[in-house]
Amino acid sequence: MRKSAVIFSTVFLCILLYAIIDTACTDHRLEAAESDTSHPSTPLPFRKGERLVYEVRYSKIKVGRSTLTFNGEKELDGKKVYQVSFFTRVPSIKDSEEIYADEETFLPVEVRRKVKKKIGFTDNIVERYDQKNFRVDITQKSKLRTRVFSIKKDSPIHNAILLAYYCRLLDSFDEGSSFHVALPTVDFEVIFKGIEKINTPLGEYSAYVFTSNPPRFKLWLSADEKRVPLKIQNPGPLGYSLLIKSIE
Repeated sequence: MRKSAVIFSTVFLCILLYAIIDTACTDHRLEAAESDTSHPSTPLPFRKGERLVYEVRYSKIKVGRSTLTFNGEKELDGKKVYQVSFFTRVPSIKDSEEIYADEETFLPVEVRRKVKKKIGFTDNIVERYDQKNFRVDITQKSKLRTRVFSIKKDSPIHNAILLAYYCRLLDSFDEGSSFHVALPTVDFEVIFKGIEKINTPLGEYSAYVFTSNPPRFKLWLSADEKRVPLKIQNPGPLGYSLLIKSIE
């Protein structure tokens, strides 16, 4: 089941949508230079306390549940930040994350993660981001060992879960436009493909559709003022996906 959890994390983390900035975007890409990483000054399309519940599916079989909550403004080390909670439960594993984001850029500041396994030891992971130097320092602790290491990138580093929120703040989408995503362990291009209808347990929605190059995920955002992440799908043969179950 550890393998399933890793695959699932890749699906969600590779989304979402979640980011989306790089210092070298040109042509039909969304501009994402260091001087232009702040989100629009308009009100947020999501409110404090918004809770999105997803079914985790393998092919068409439900195998778990995920919950994504926007907790609004908090204080971290004397600085005001946004806090997002993400919790996933699949057989034998509970994965919970507390993510702190810069209010102006939605770039990650700190991530605190706990992975509890039915068999084996609990993993506690802390990620601290130095966005000025494009670096993240990571500490992984379990009962048997502690591992400390850093990852350096060439551009601002994003957190996949926060990508959804960044995308929801974009003013508009142009079909065929793309943007570069730099996560700690992978880089890829996200491409906006247009609008299509999608069926969910909540009914039918018109949705903005995103794909990636290389093909790591497919994402649907509701084509309305809230841009709710409705579905995230792994296009690979395993067919893992998240599908919206409730919006609270």
